[in-house]
Amino acid sequence: MQLSIKQTQELQIVMSAQLRQAIELLQYSTQELEQYIREQELVNPLIELSEPTFKEHLQISKTCGRHYNNWHLSTKCEKNIRDELFQQVRLTFDNEKDIQLLKHIIYHLDDNGYYEQSIQSSYNDLEIEKGIHLLQTIGPLGIGARNLKECLLLQTIYGPNSPAHADTIISNYLEELAHNNWKKISKELDISLNDLQIIYLFIQSLQPKLSSLFYQELVHTTIPDIIVDIVDGGITFSLNDYYLPKVSIHADYFPYIKAHSSEKSYFKKHLADYHWLVNSIEQRRNTMINIMKALIEKQRKFFLDGLDAIQPLTLREIADQIDVHESTVSRITTNKYVQTAFGTFELKELFSSKLSTANGHSVSQIKVKSLLSDYIKSENKAKPFSDQKIAEYFNSALGIEISRRTIAKYREDMSIPSSARRKIIPFK
Repeated sequence: MQLSIKQTQELQIVMSAQLRQAIELLQYSTQELEQYIREQELVNPLIELSEPTFKEHLQISKTCGRHYNNWHLSTKCEKNIRDELFQQVRLTFDNEKDIQLLKHIIYHLDDNGYYEQSIQSSYNDLEIEKGIHLLQTIGPLGIGARNLKECLLLQTIYGPNSPAHADTIISNYLEELAHNNWKKISKELDISLNDLQIIYLFIQSLQPKLSSLFYQELVHTTIPDIIVDIVDGGITFSLNDYYLPKVSIHADYFPYIKAHSSEKSYFKKHLADYHWLVNSIEQRRNTMINIMKALIEKQRKFFLDGLDAIQPLTLREIADQIDVHESTVSRITTNKYVQTAFGTFELKELFSSKLSTANGHSVSQIKVKSLLSDYIKSENKAKPFSDQKIAEYFNSALGIEISRRTIAKYREDMSIPSSARRKIIPFK
């Protein structure tokens, strides 16, 4: 065996921590950027922040043409419902075994209120079922169920106004009910179609998931990152970043840095970090401006007439126009909101894939979804349109080339049920 030493040359791309942070900075909303800048002041002694003056605020407001409108956005935050249930268990039950069983079930509730079986559980199925029924006496009905059917069944069994046969239908006929096989149910249970419709409406009123109990909606104010105005038929825009603090070198350190700039001092890294921060903020700002100019050019009809006038557009088209990578456009348009005369939209919404039309033009996906929603709203609920019928209508009447599968996909994207589930049987 002969050993030898060989020298090879290899090219590798190593991404520095600062480069990674600069890329991440592109995705920050203006509010997130403000928070990041203030955090940098805490870790870098050379950074000094100065707040914008009231005069600067007024100047920017005049440039914008009007004040921005705060946009209220609903988000969800977790409630501590498990602690509430634990407390109720202690107040209601005396048997220590029951208390431990209920604590086990409550601890293993998922975010929909369903019980998730623990792999190492010391309880068998009968004990878990007993605990779930005990839980109904202190918690919201349906809590602790192991599946959808059990959740609906618990609400029916323990509910005070459940119609007769509702529990039987949930246990044995949910699929038939969903697919409108009502005559079969009516015959086998010997109940009238009118009674069956009452049961159907009752089941629809039940909660399939109890996620609303674990989360509560909070309304907070989101400030748009960009404001678009229509002035004398022209479109203008401004970045809504007037409230960002100005970043500069701390006055106490500036003379020292200037005098010892050539030394490898303690301040050298902090000075480099300061320059990186200033340059990254400016680069992010310039990229946003360039992208907005391109978007206004491409989506002029949208800014003048609203969402229905949005044109098909891809990230690559904007990237090619301003000579940046497609990923840069994706990052800049993420988590950014633009205020228009027709509402506040996420920048991502201005990009829409296209479908071909019979006259050789194209129509945006958003427009097609809007047309689809309107068409379904106009249908006879006793005879709802199938996906195939809708596709045929779009192709023949609207000249939009679209398949049945695409119709089904768009319908599901908008949480519109299938024709079988939209059907309502009228009774006399």
